[in-house]
Amino acid sequence: MELERFKELHTRFFGKELPEEVVQSEEYEAYADAIHEDETCYNWATAEKLKGKGFNYENYCCLMMADKVFQSLDEEGEIKYGDVDVVINKWDEGLYGIPIHDGGTSMVLINYCPWCGSKLEN
Repeated sequence: MELERFKELHTRFFGKELPEEVVQSEEYEAYADAIHEDETCYNWATAEKLKGKGFNYENYCCLMMADKVFQSLDEEGEIKYGDVDVVINKWDEGLYGIPIHDGGTSMVLINYCPWCGSKLEN
């Protein structure tokens, strides 16, 4: 999908309560597919979301890492320990880790981004 068309659909669909007939439409399905299958559309939508939330995504190796770190934070910007939907954490010291969801706060420290392969700087 062309990015300009995606942006139009994003304006119509994103963040809104949509009736079932809209969600089942070919147009909405094309929009949803573009977010998941078109890197340009995904990157644009993710950057817009993070900008809108005031999250500085430019300090990360890739948008996927920035998005996953953003998703790991609560409304106060603190790590959501114990949330099974969290797949990565970043500490103030610059360390990154993958949580072990066993009821504790254990993490497996990582040195490379799981999505783009970049060396993670401390």
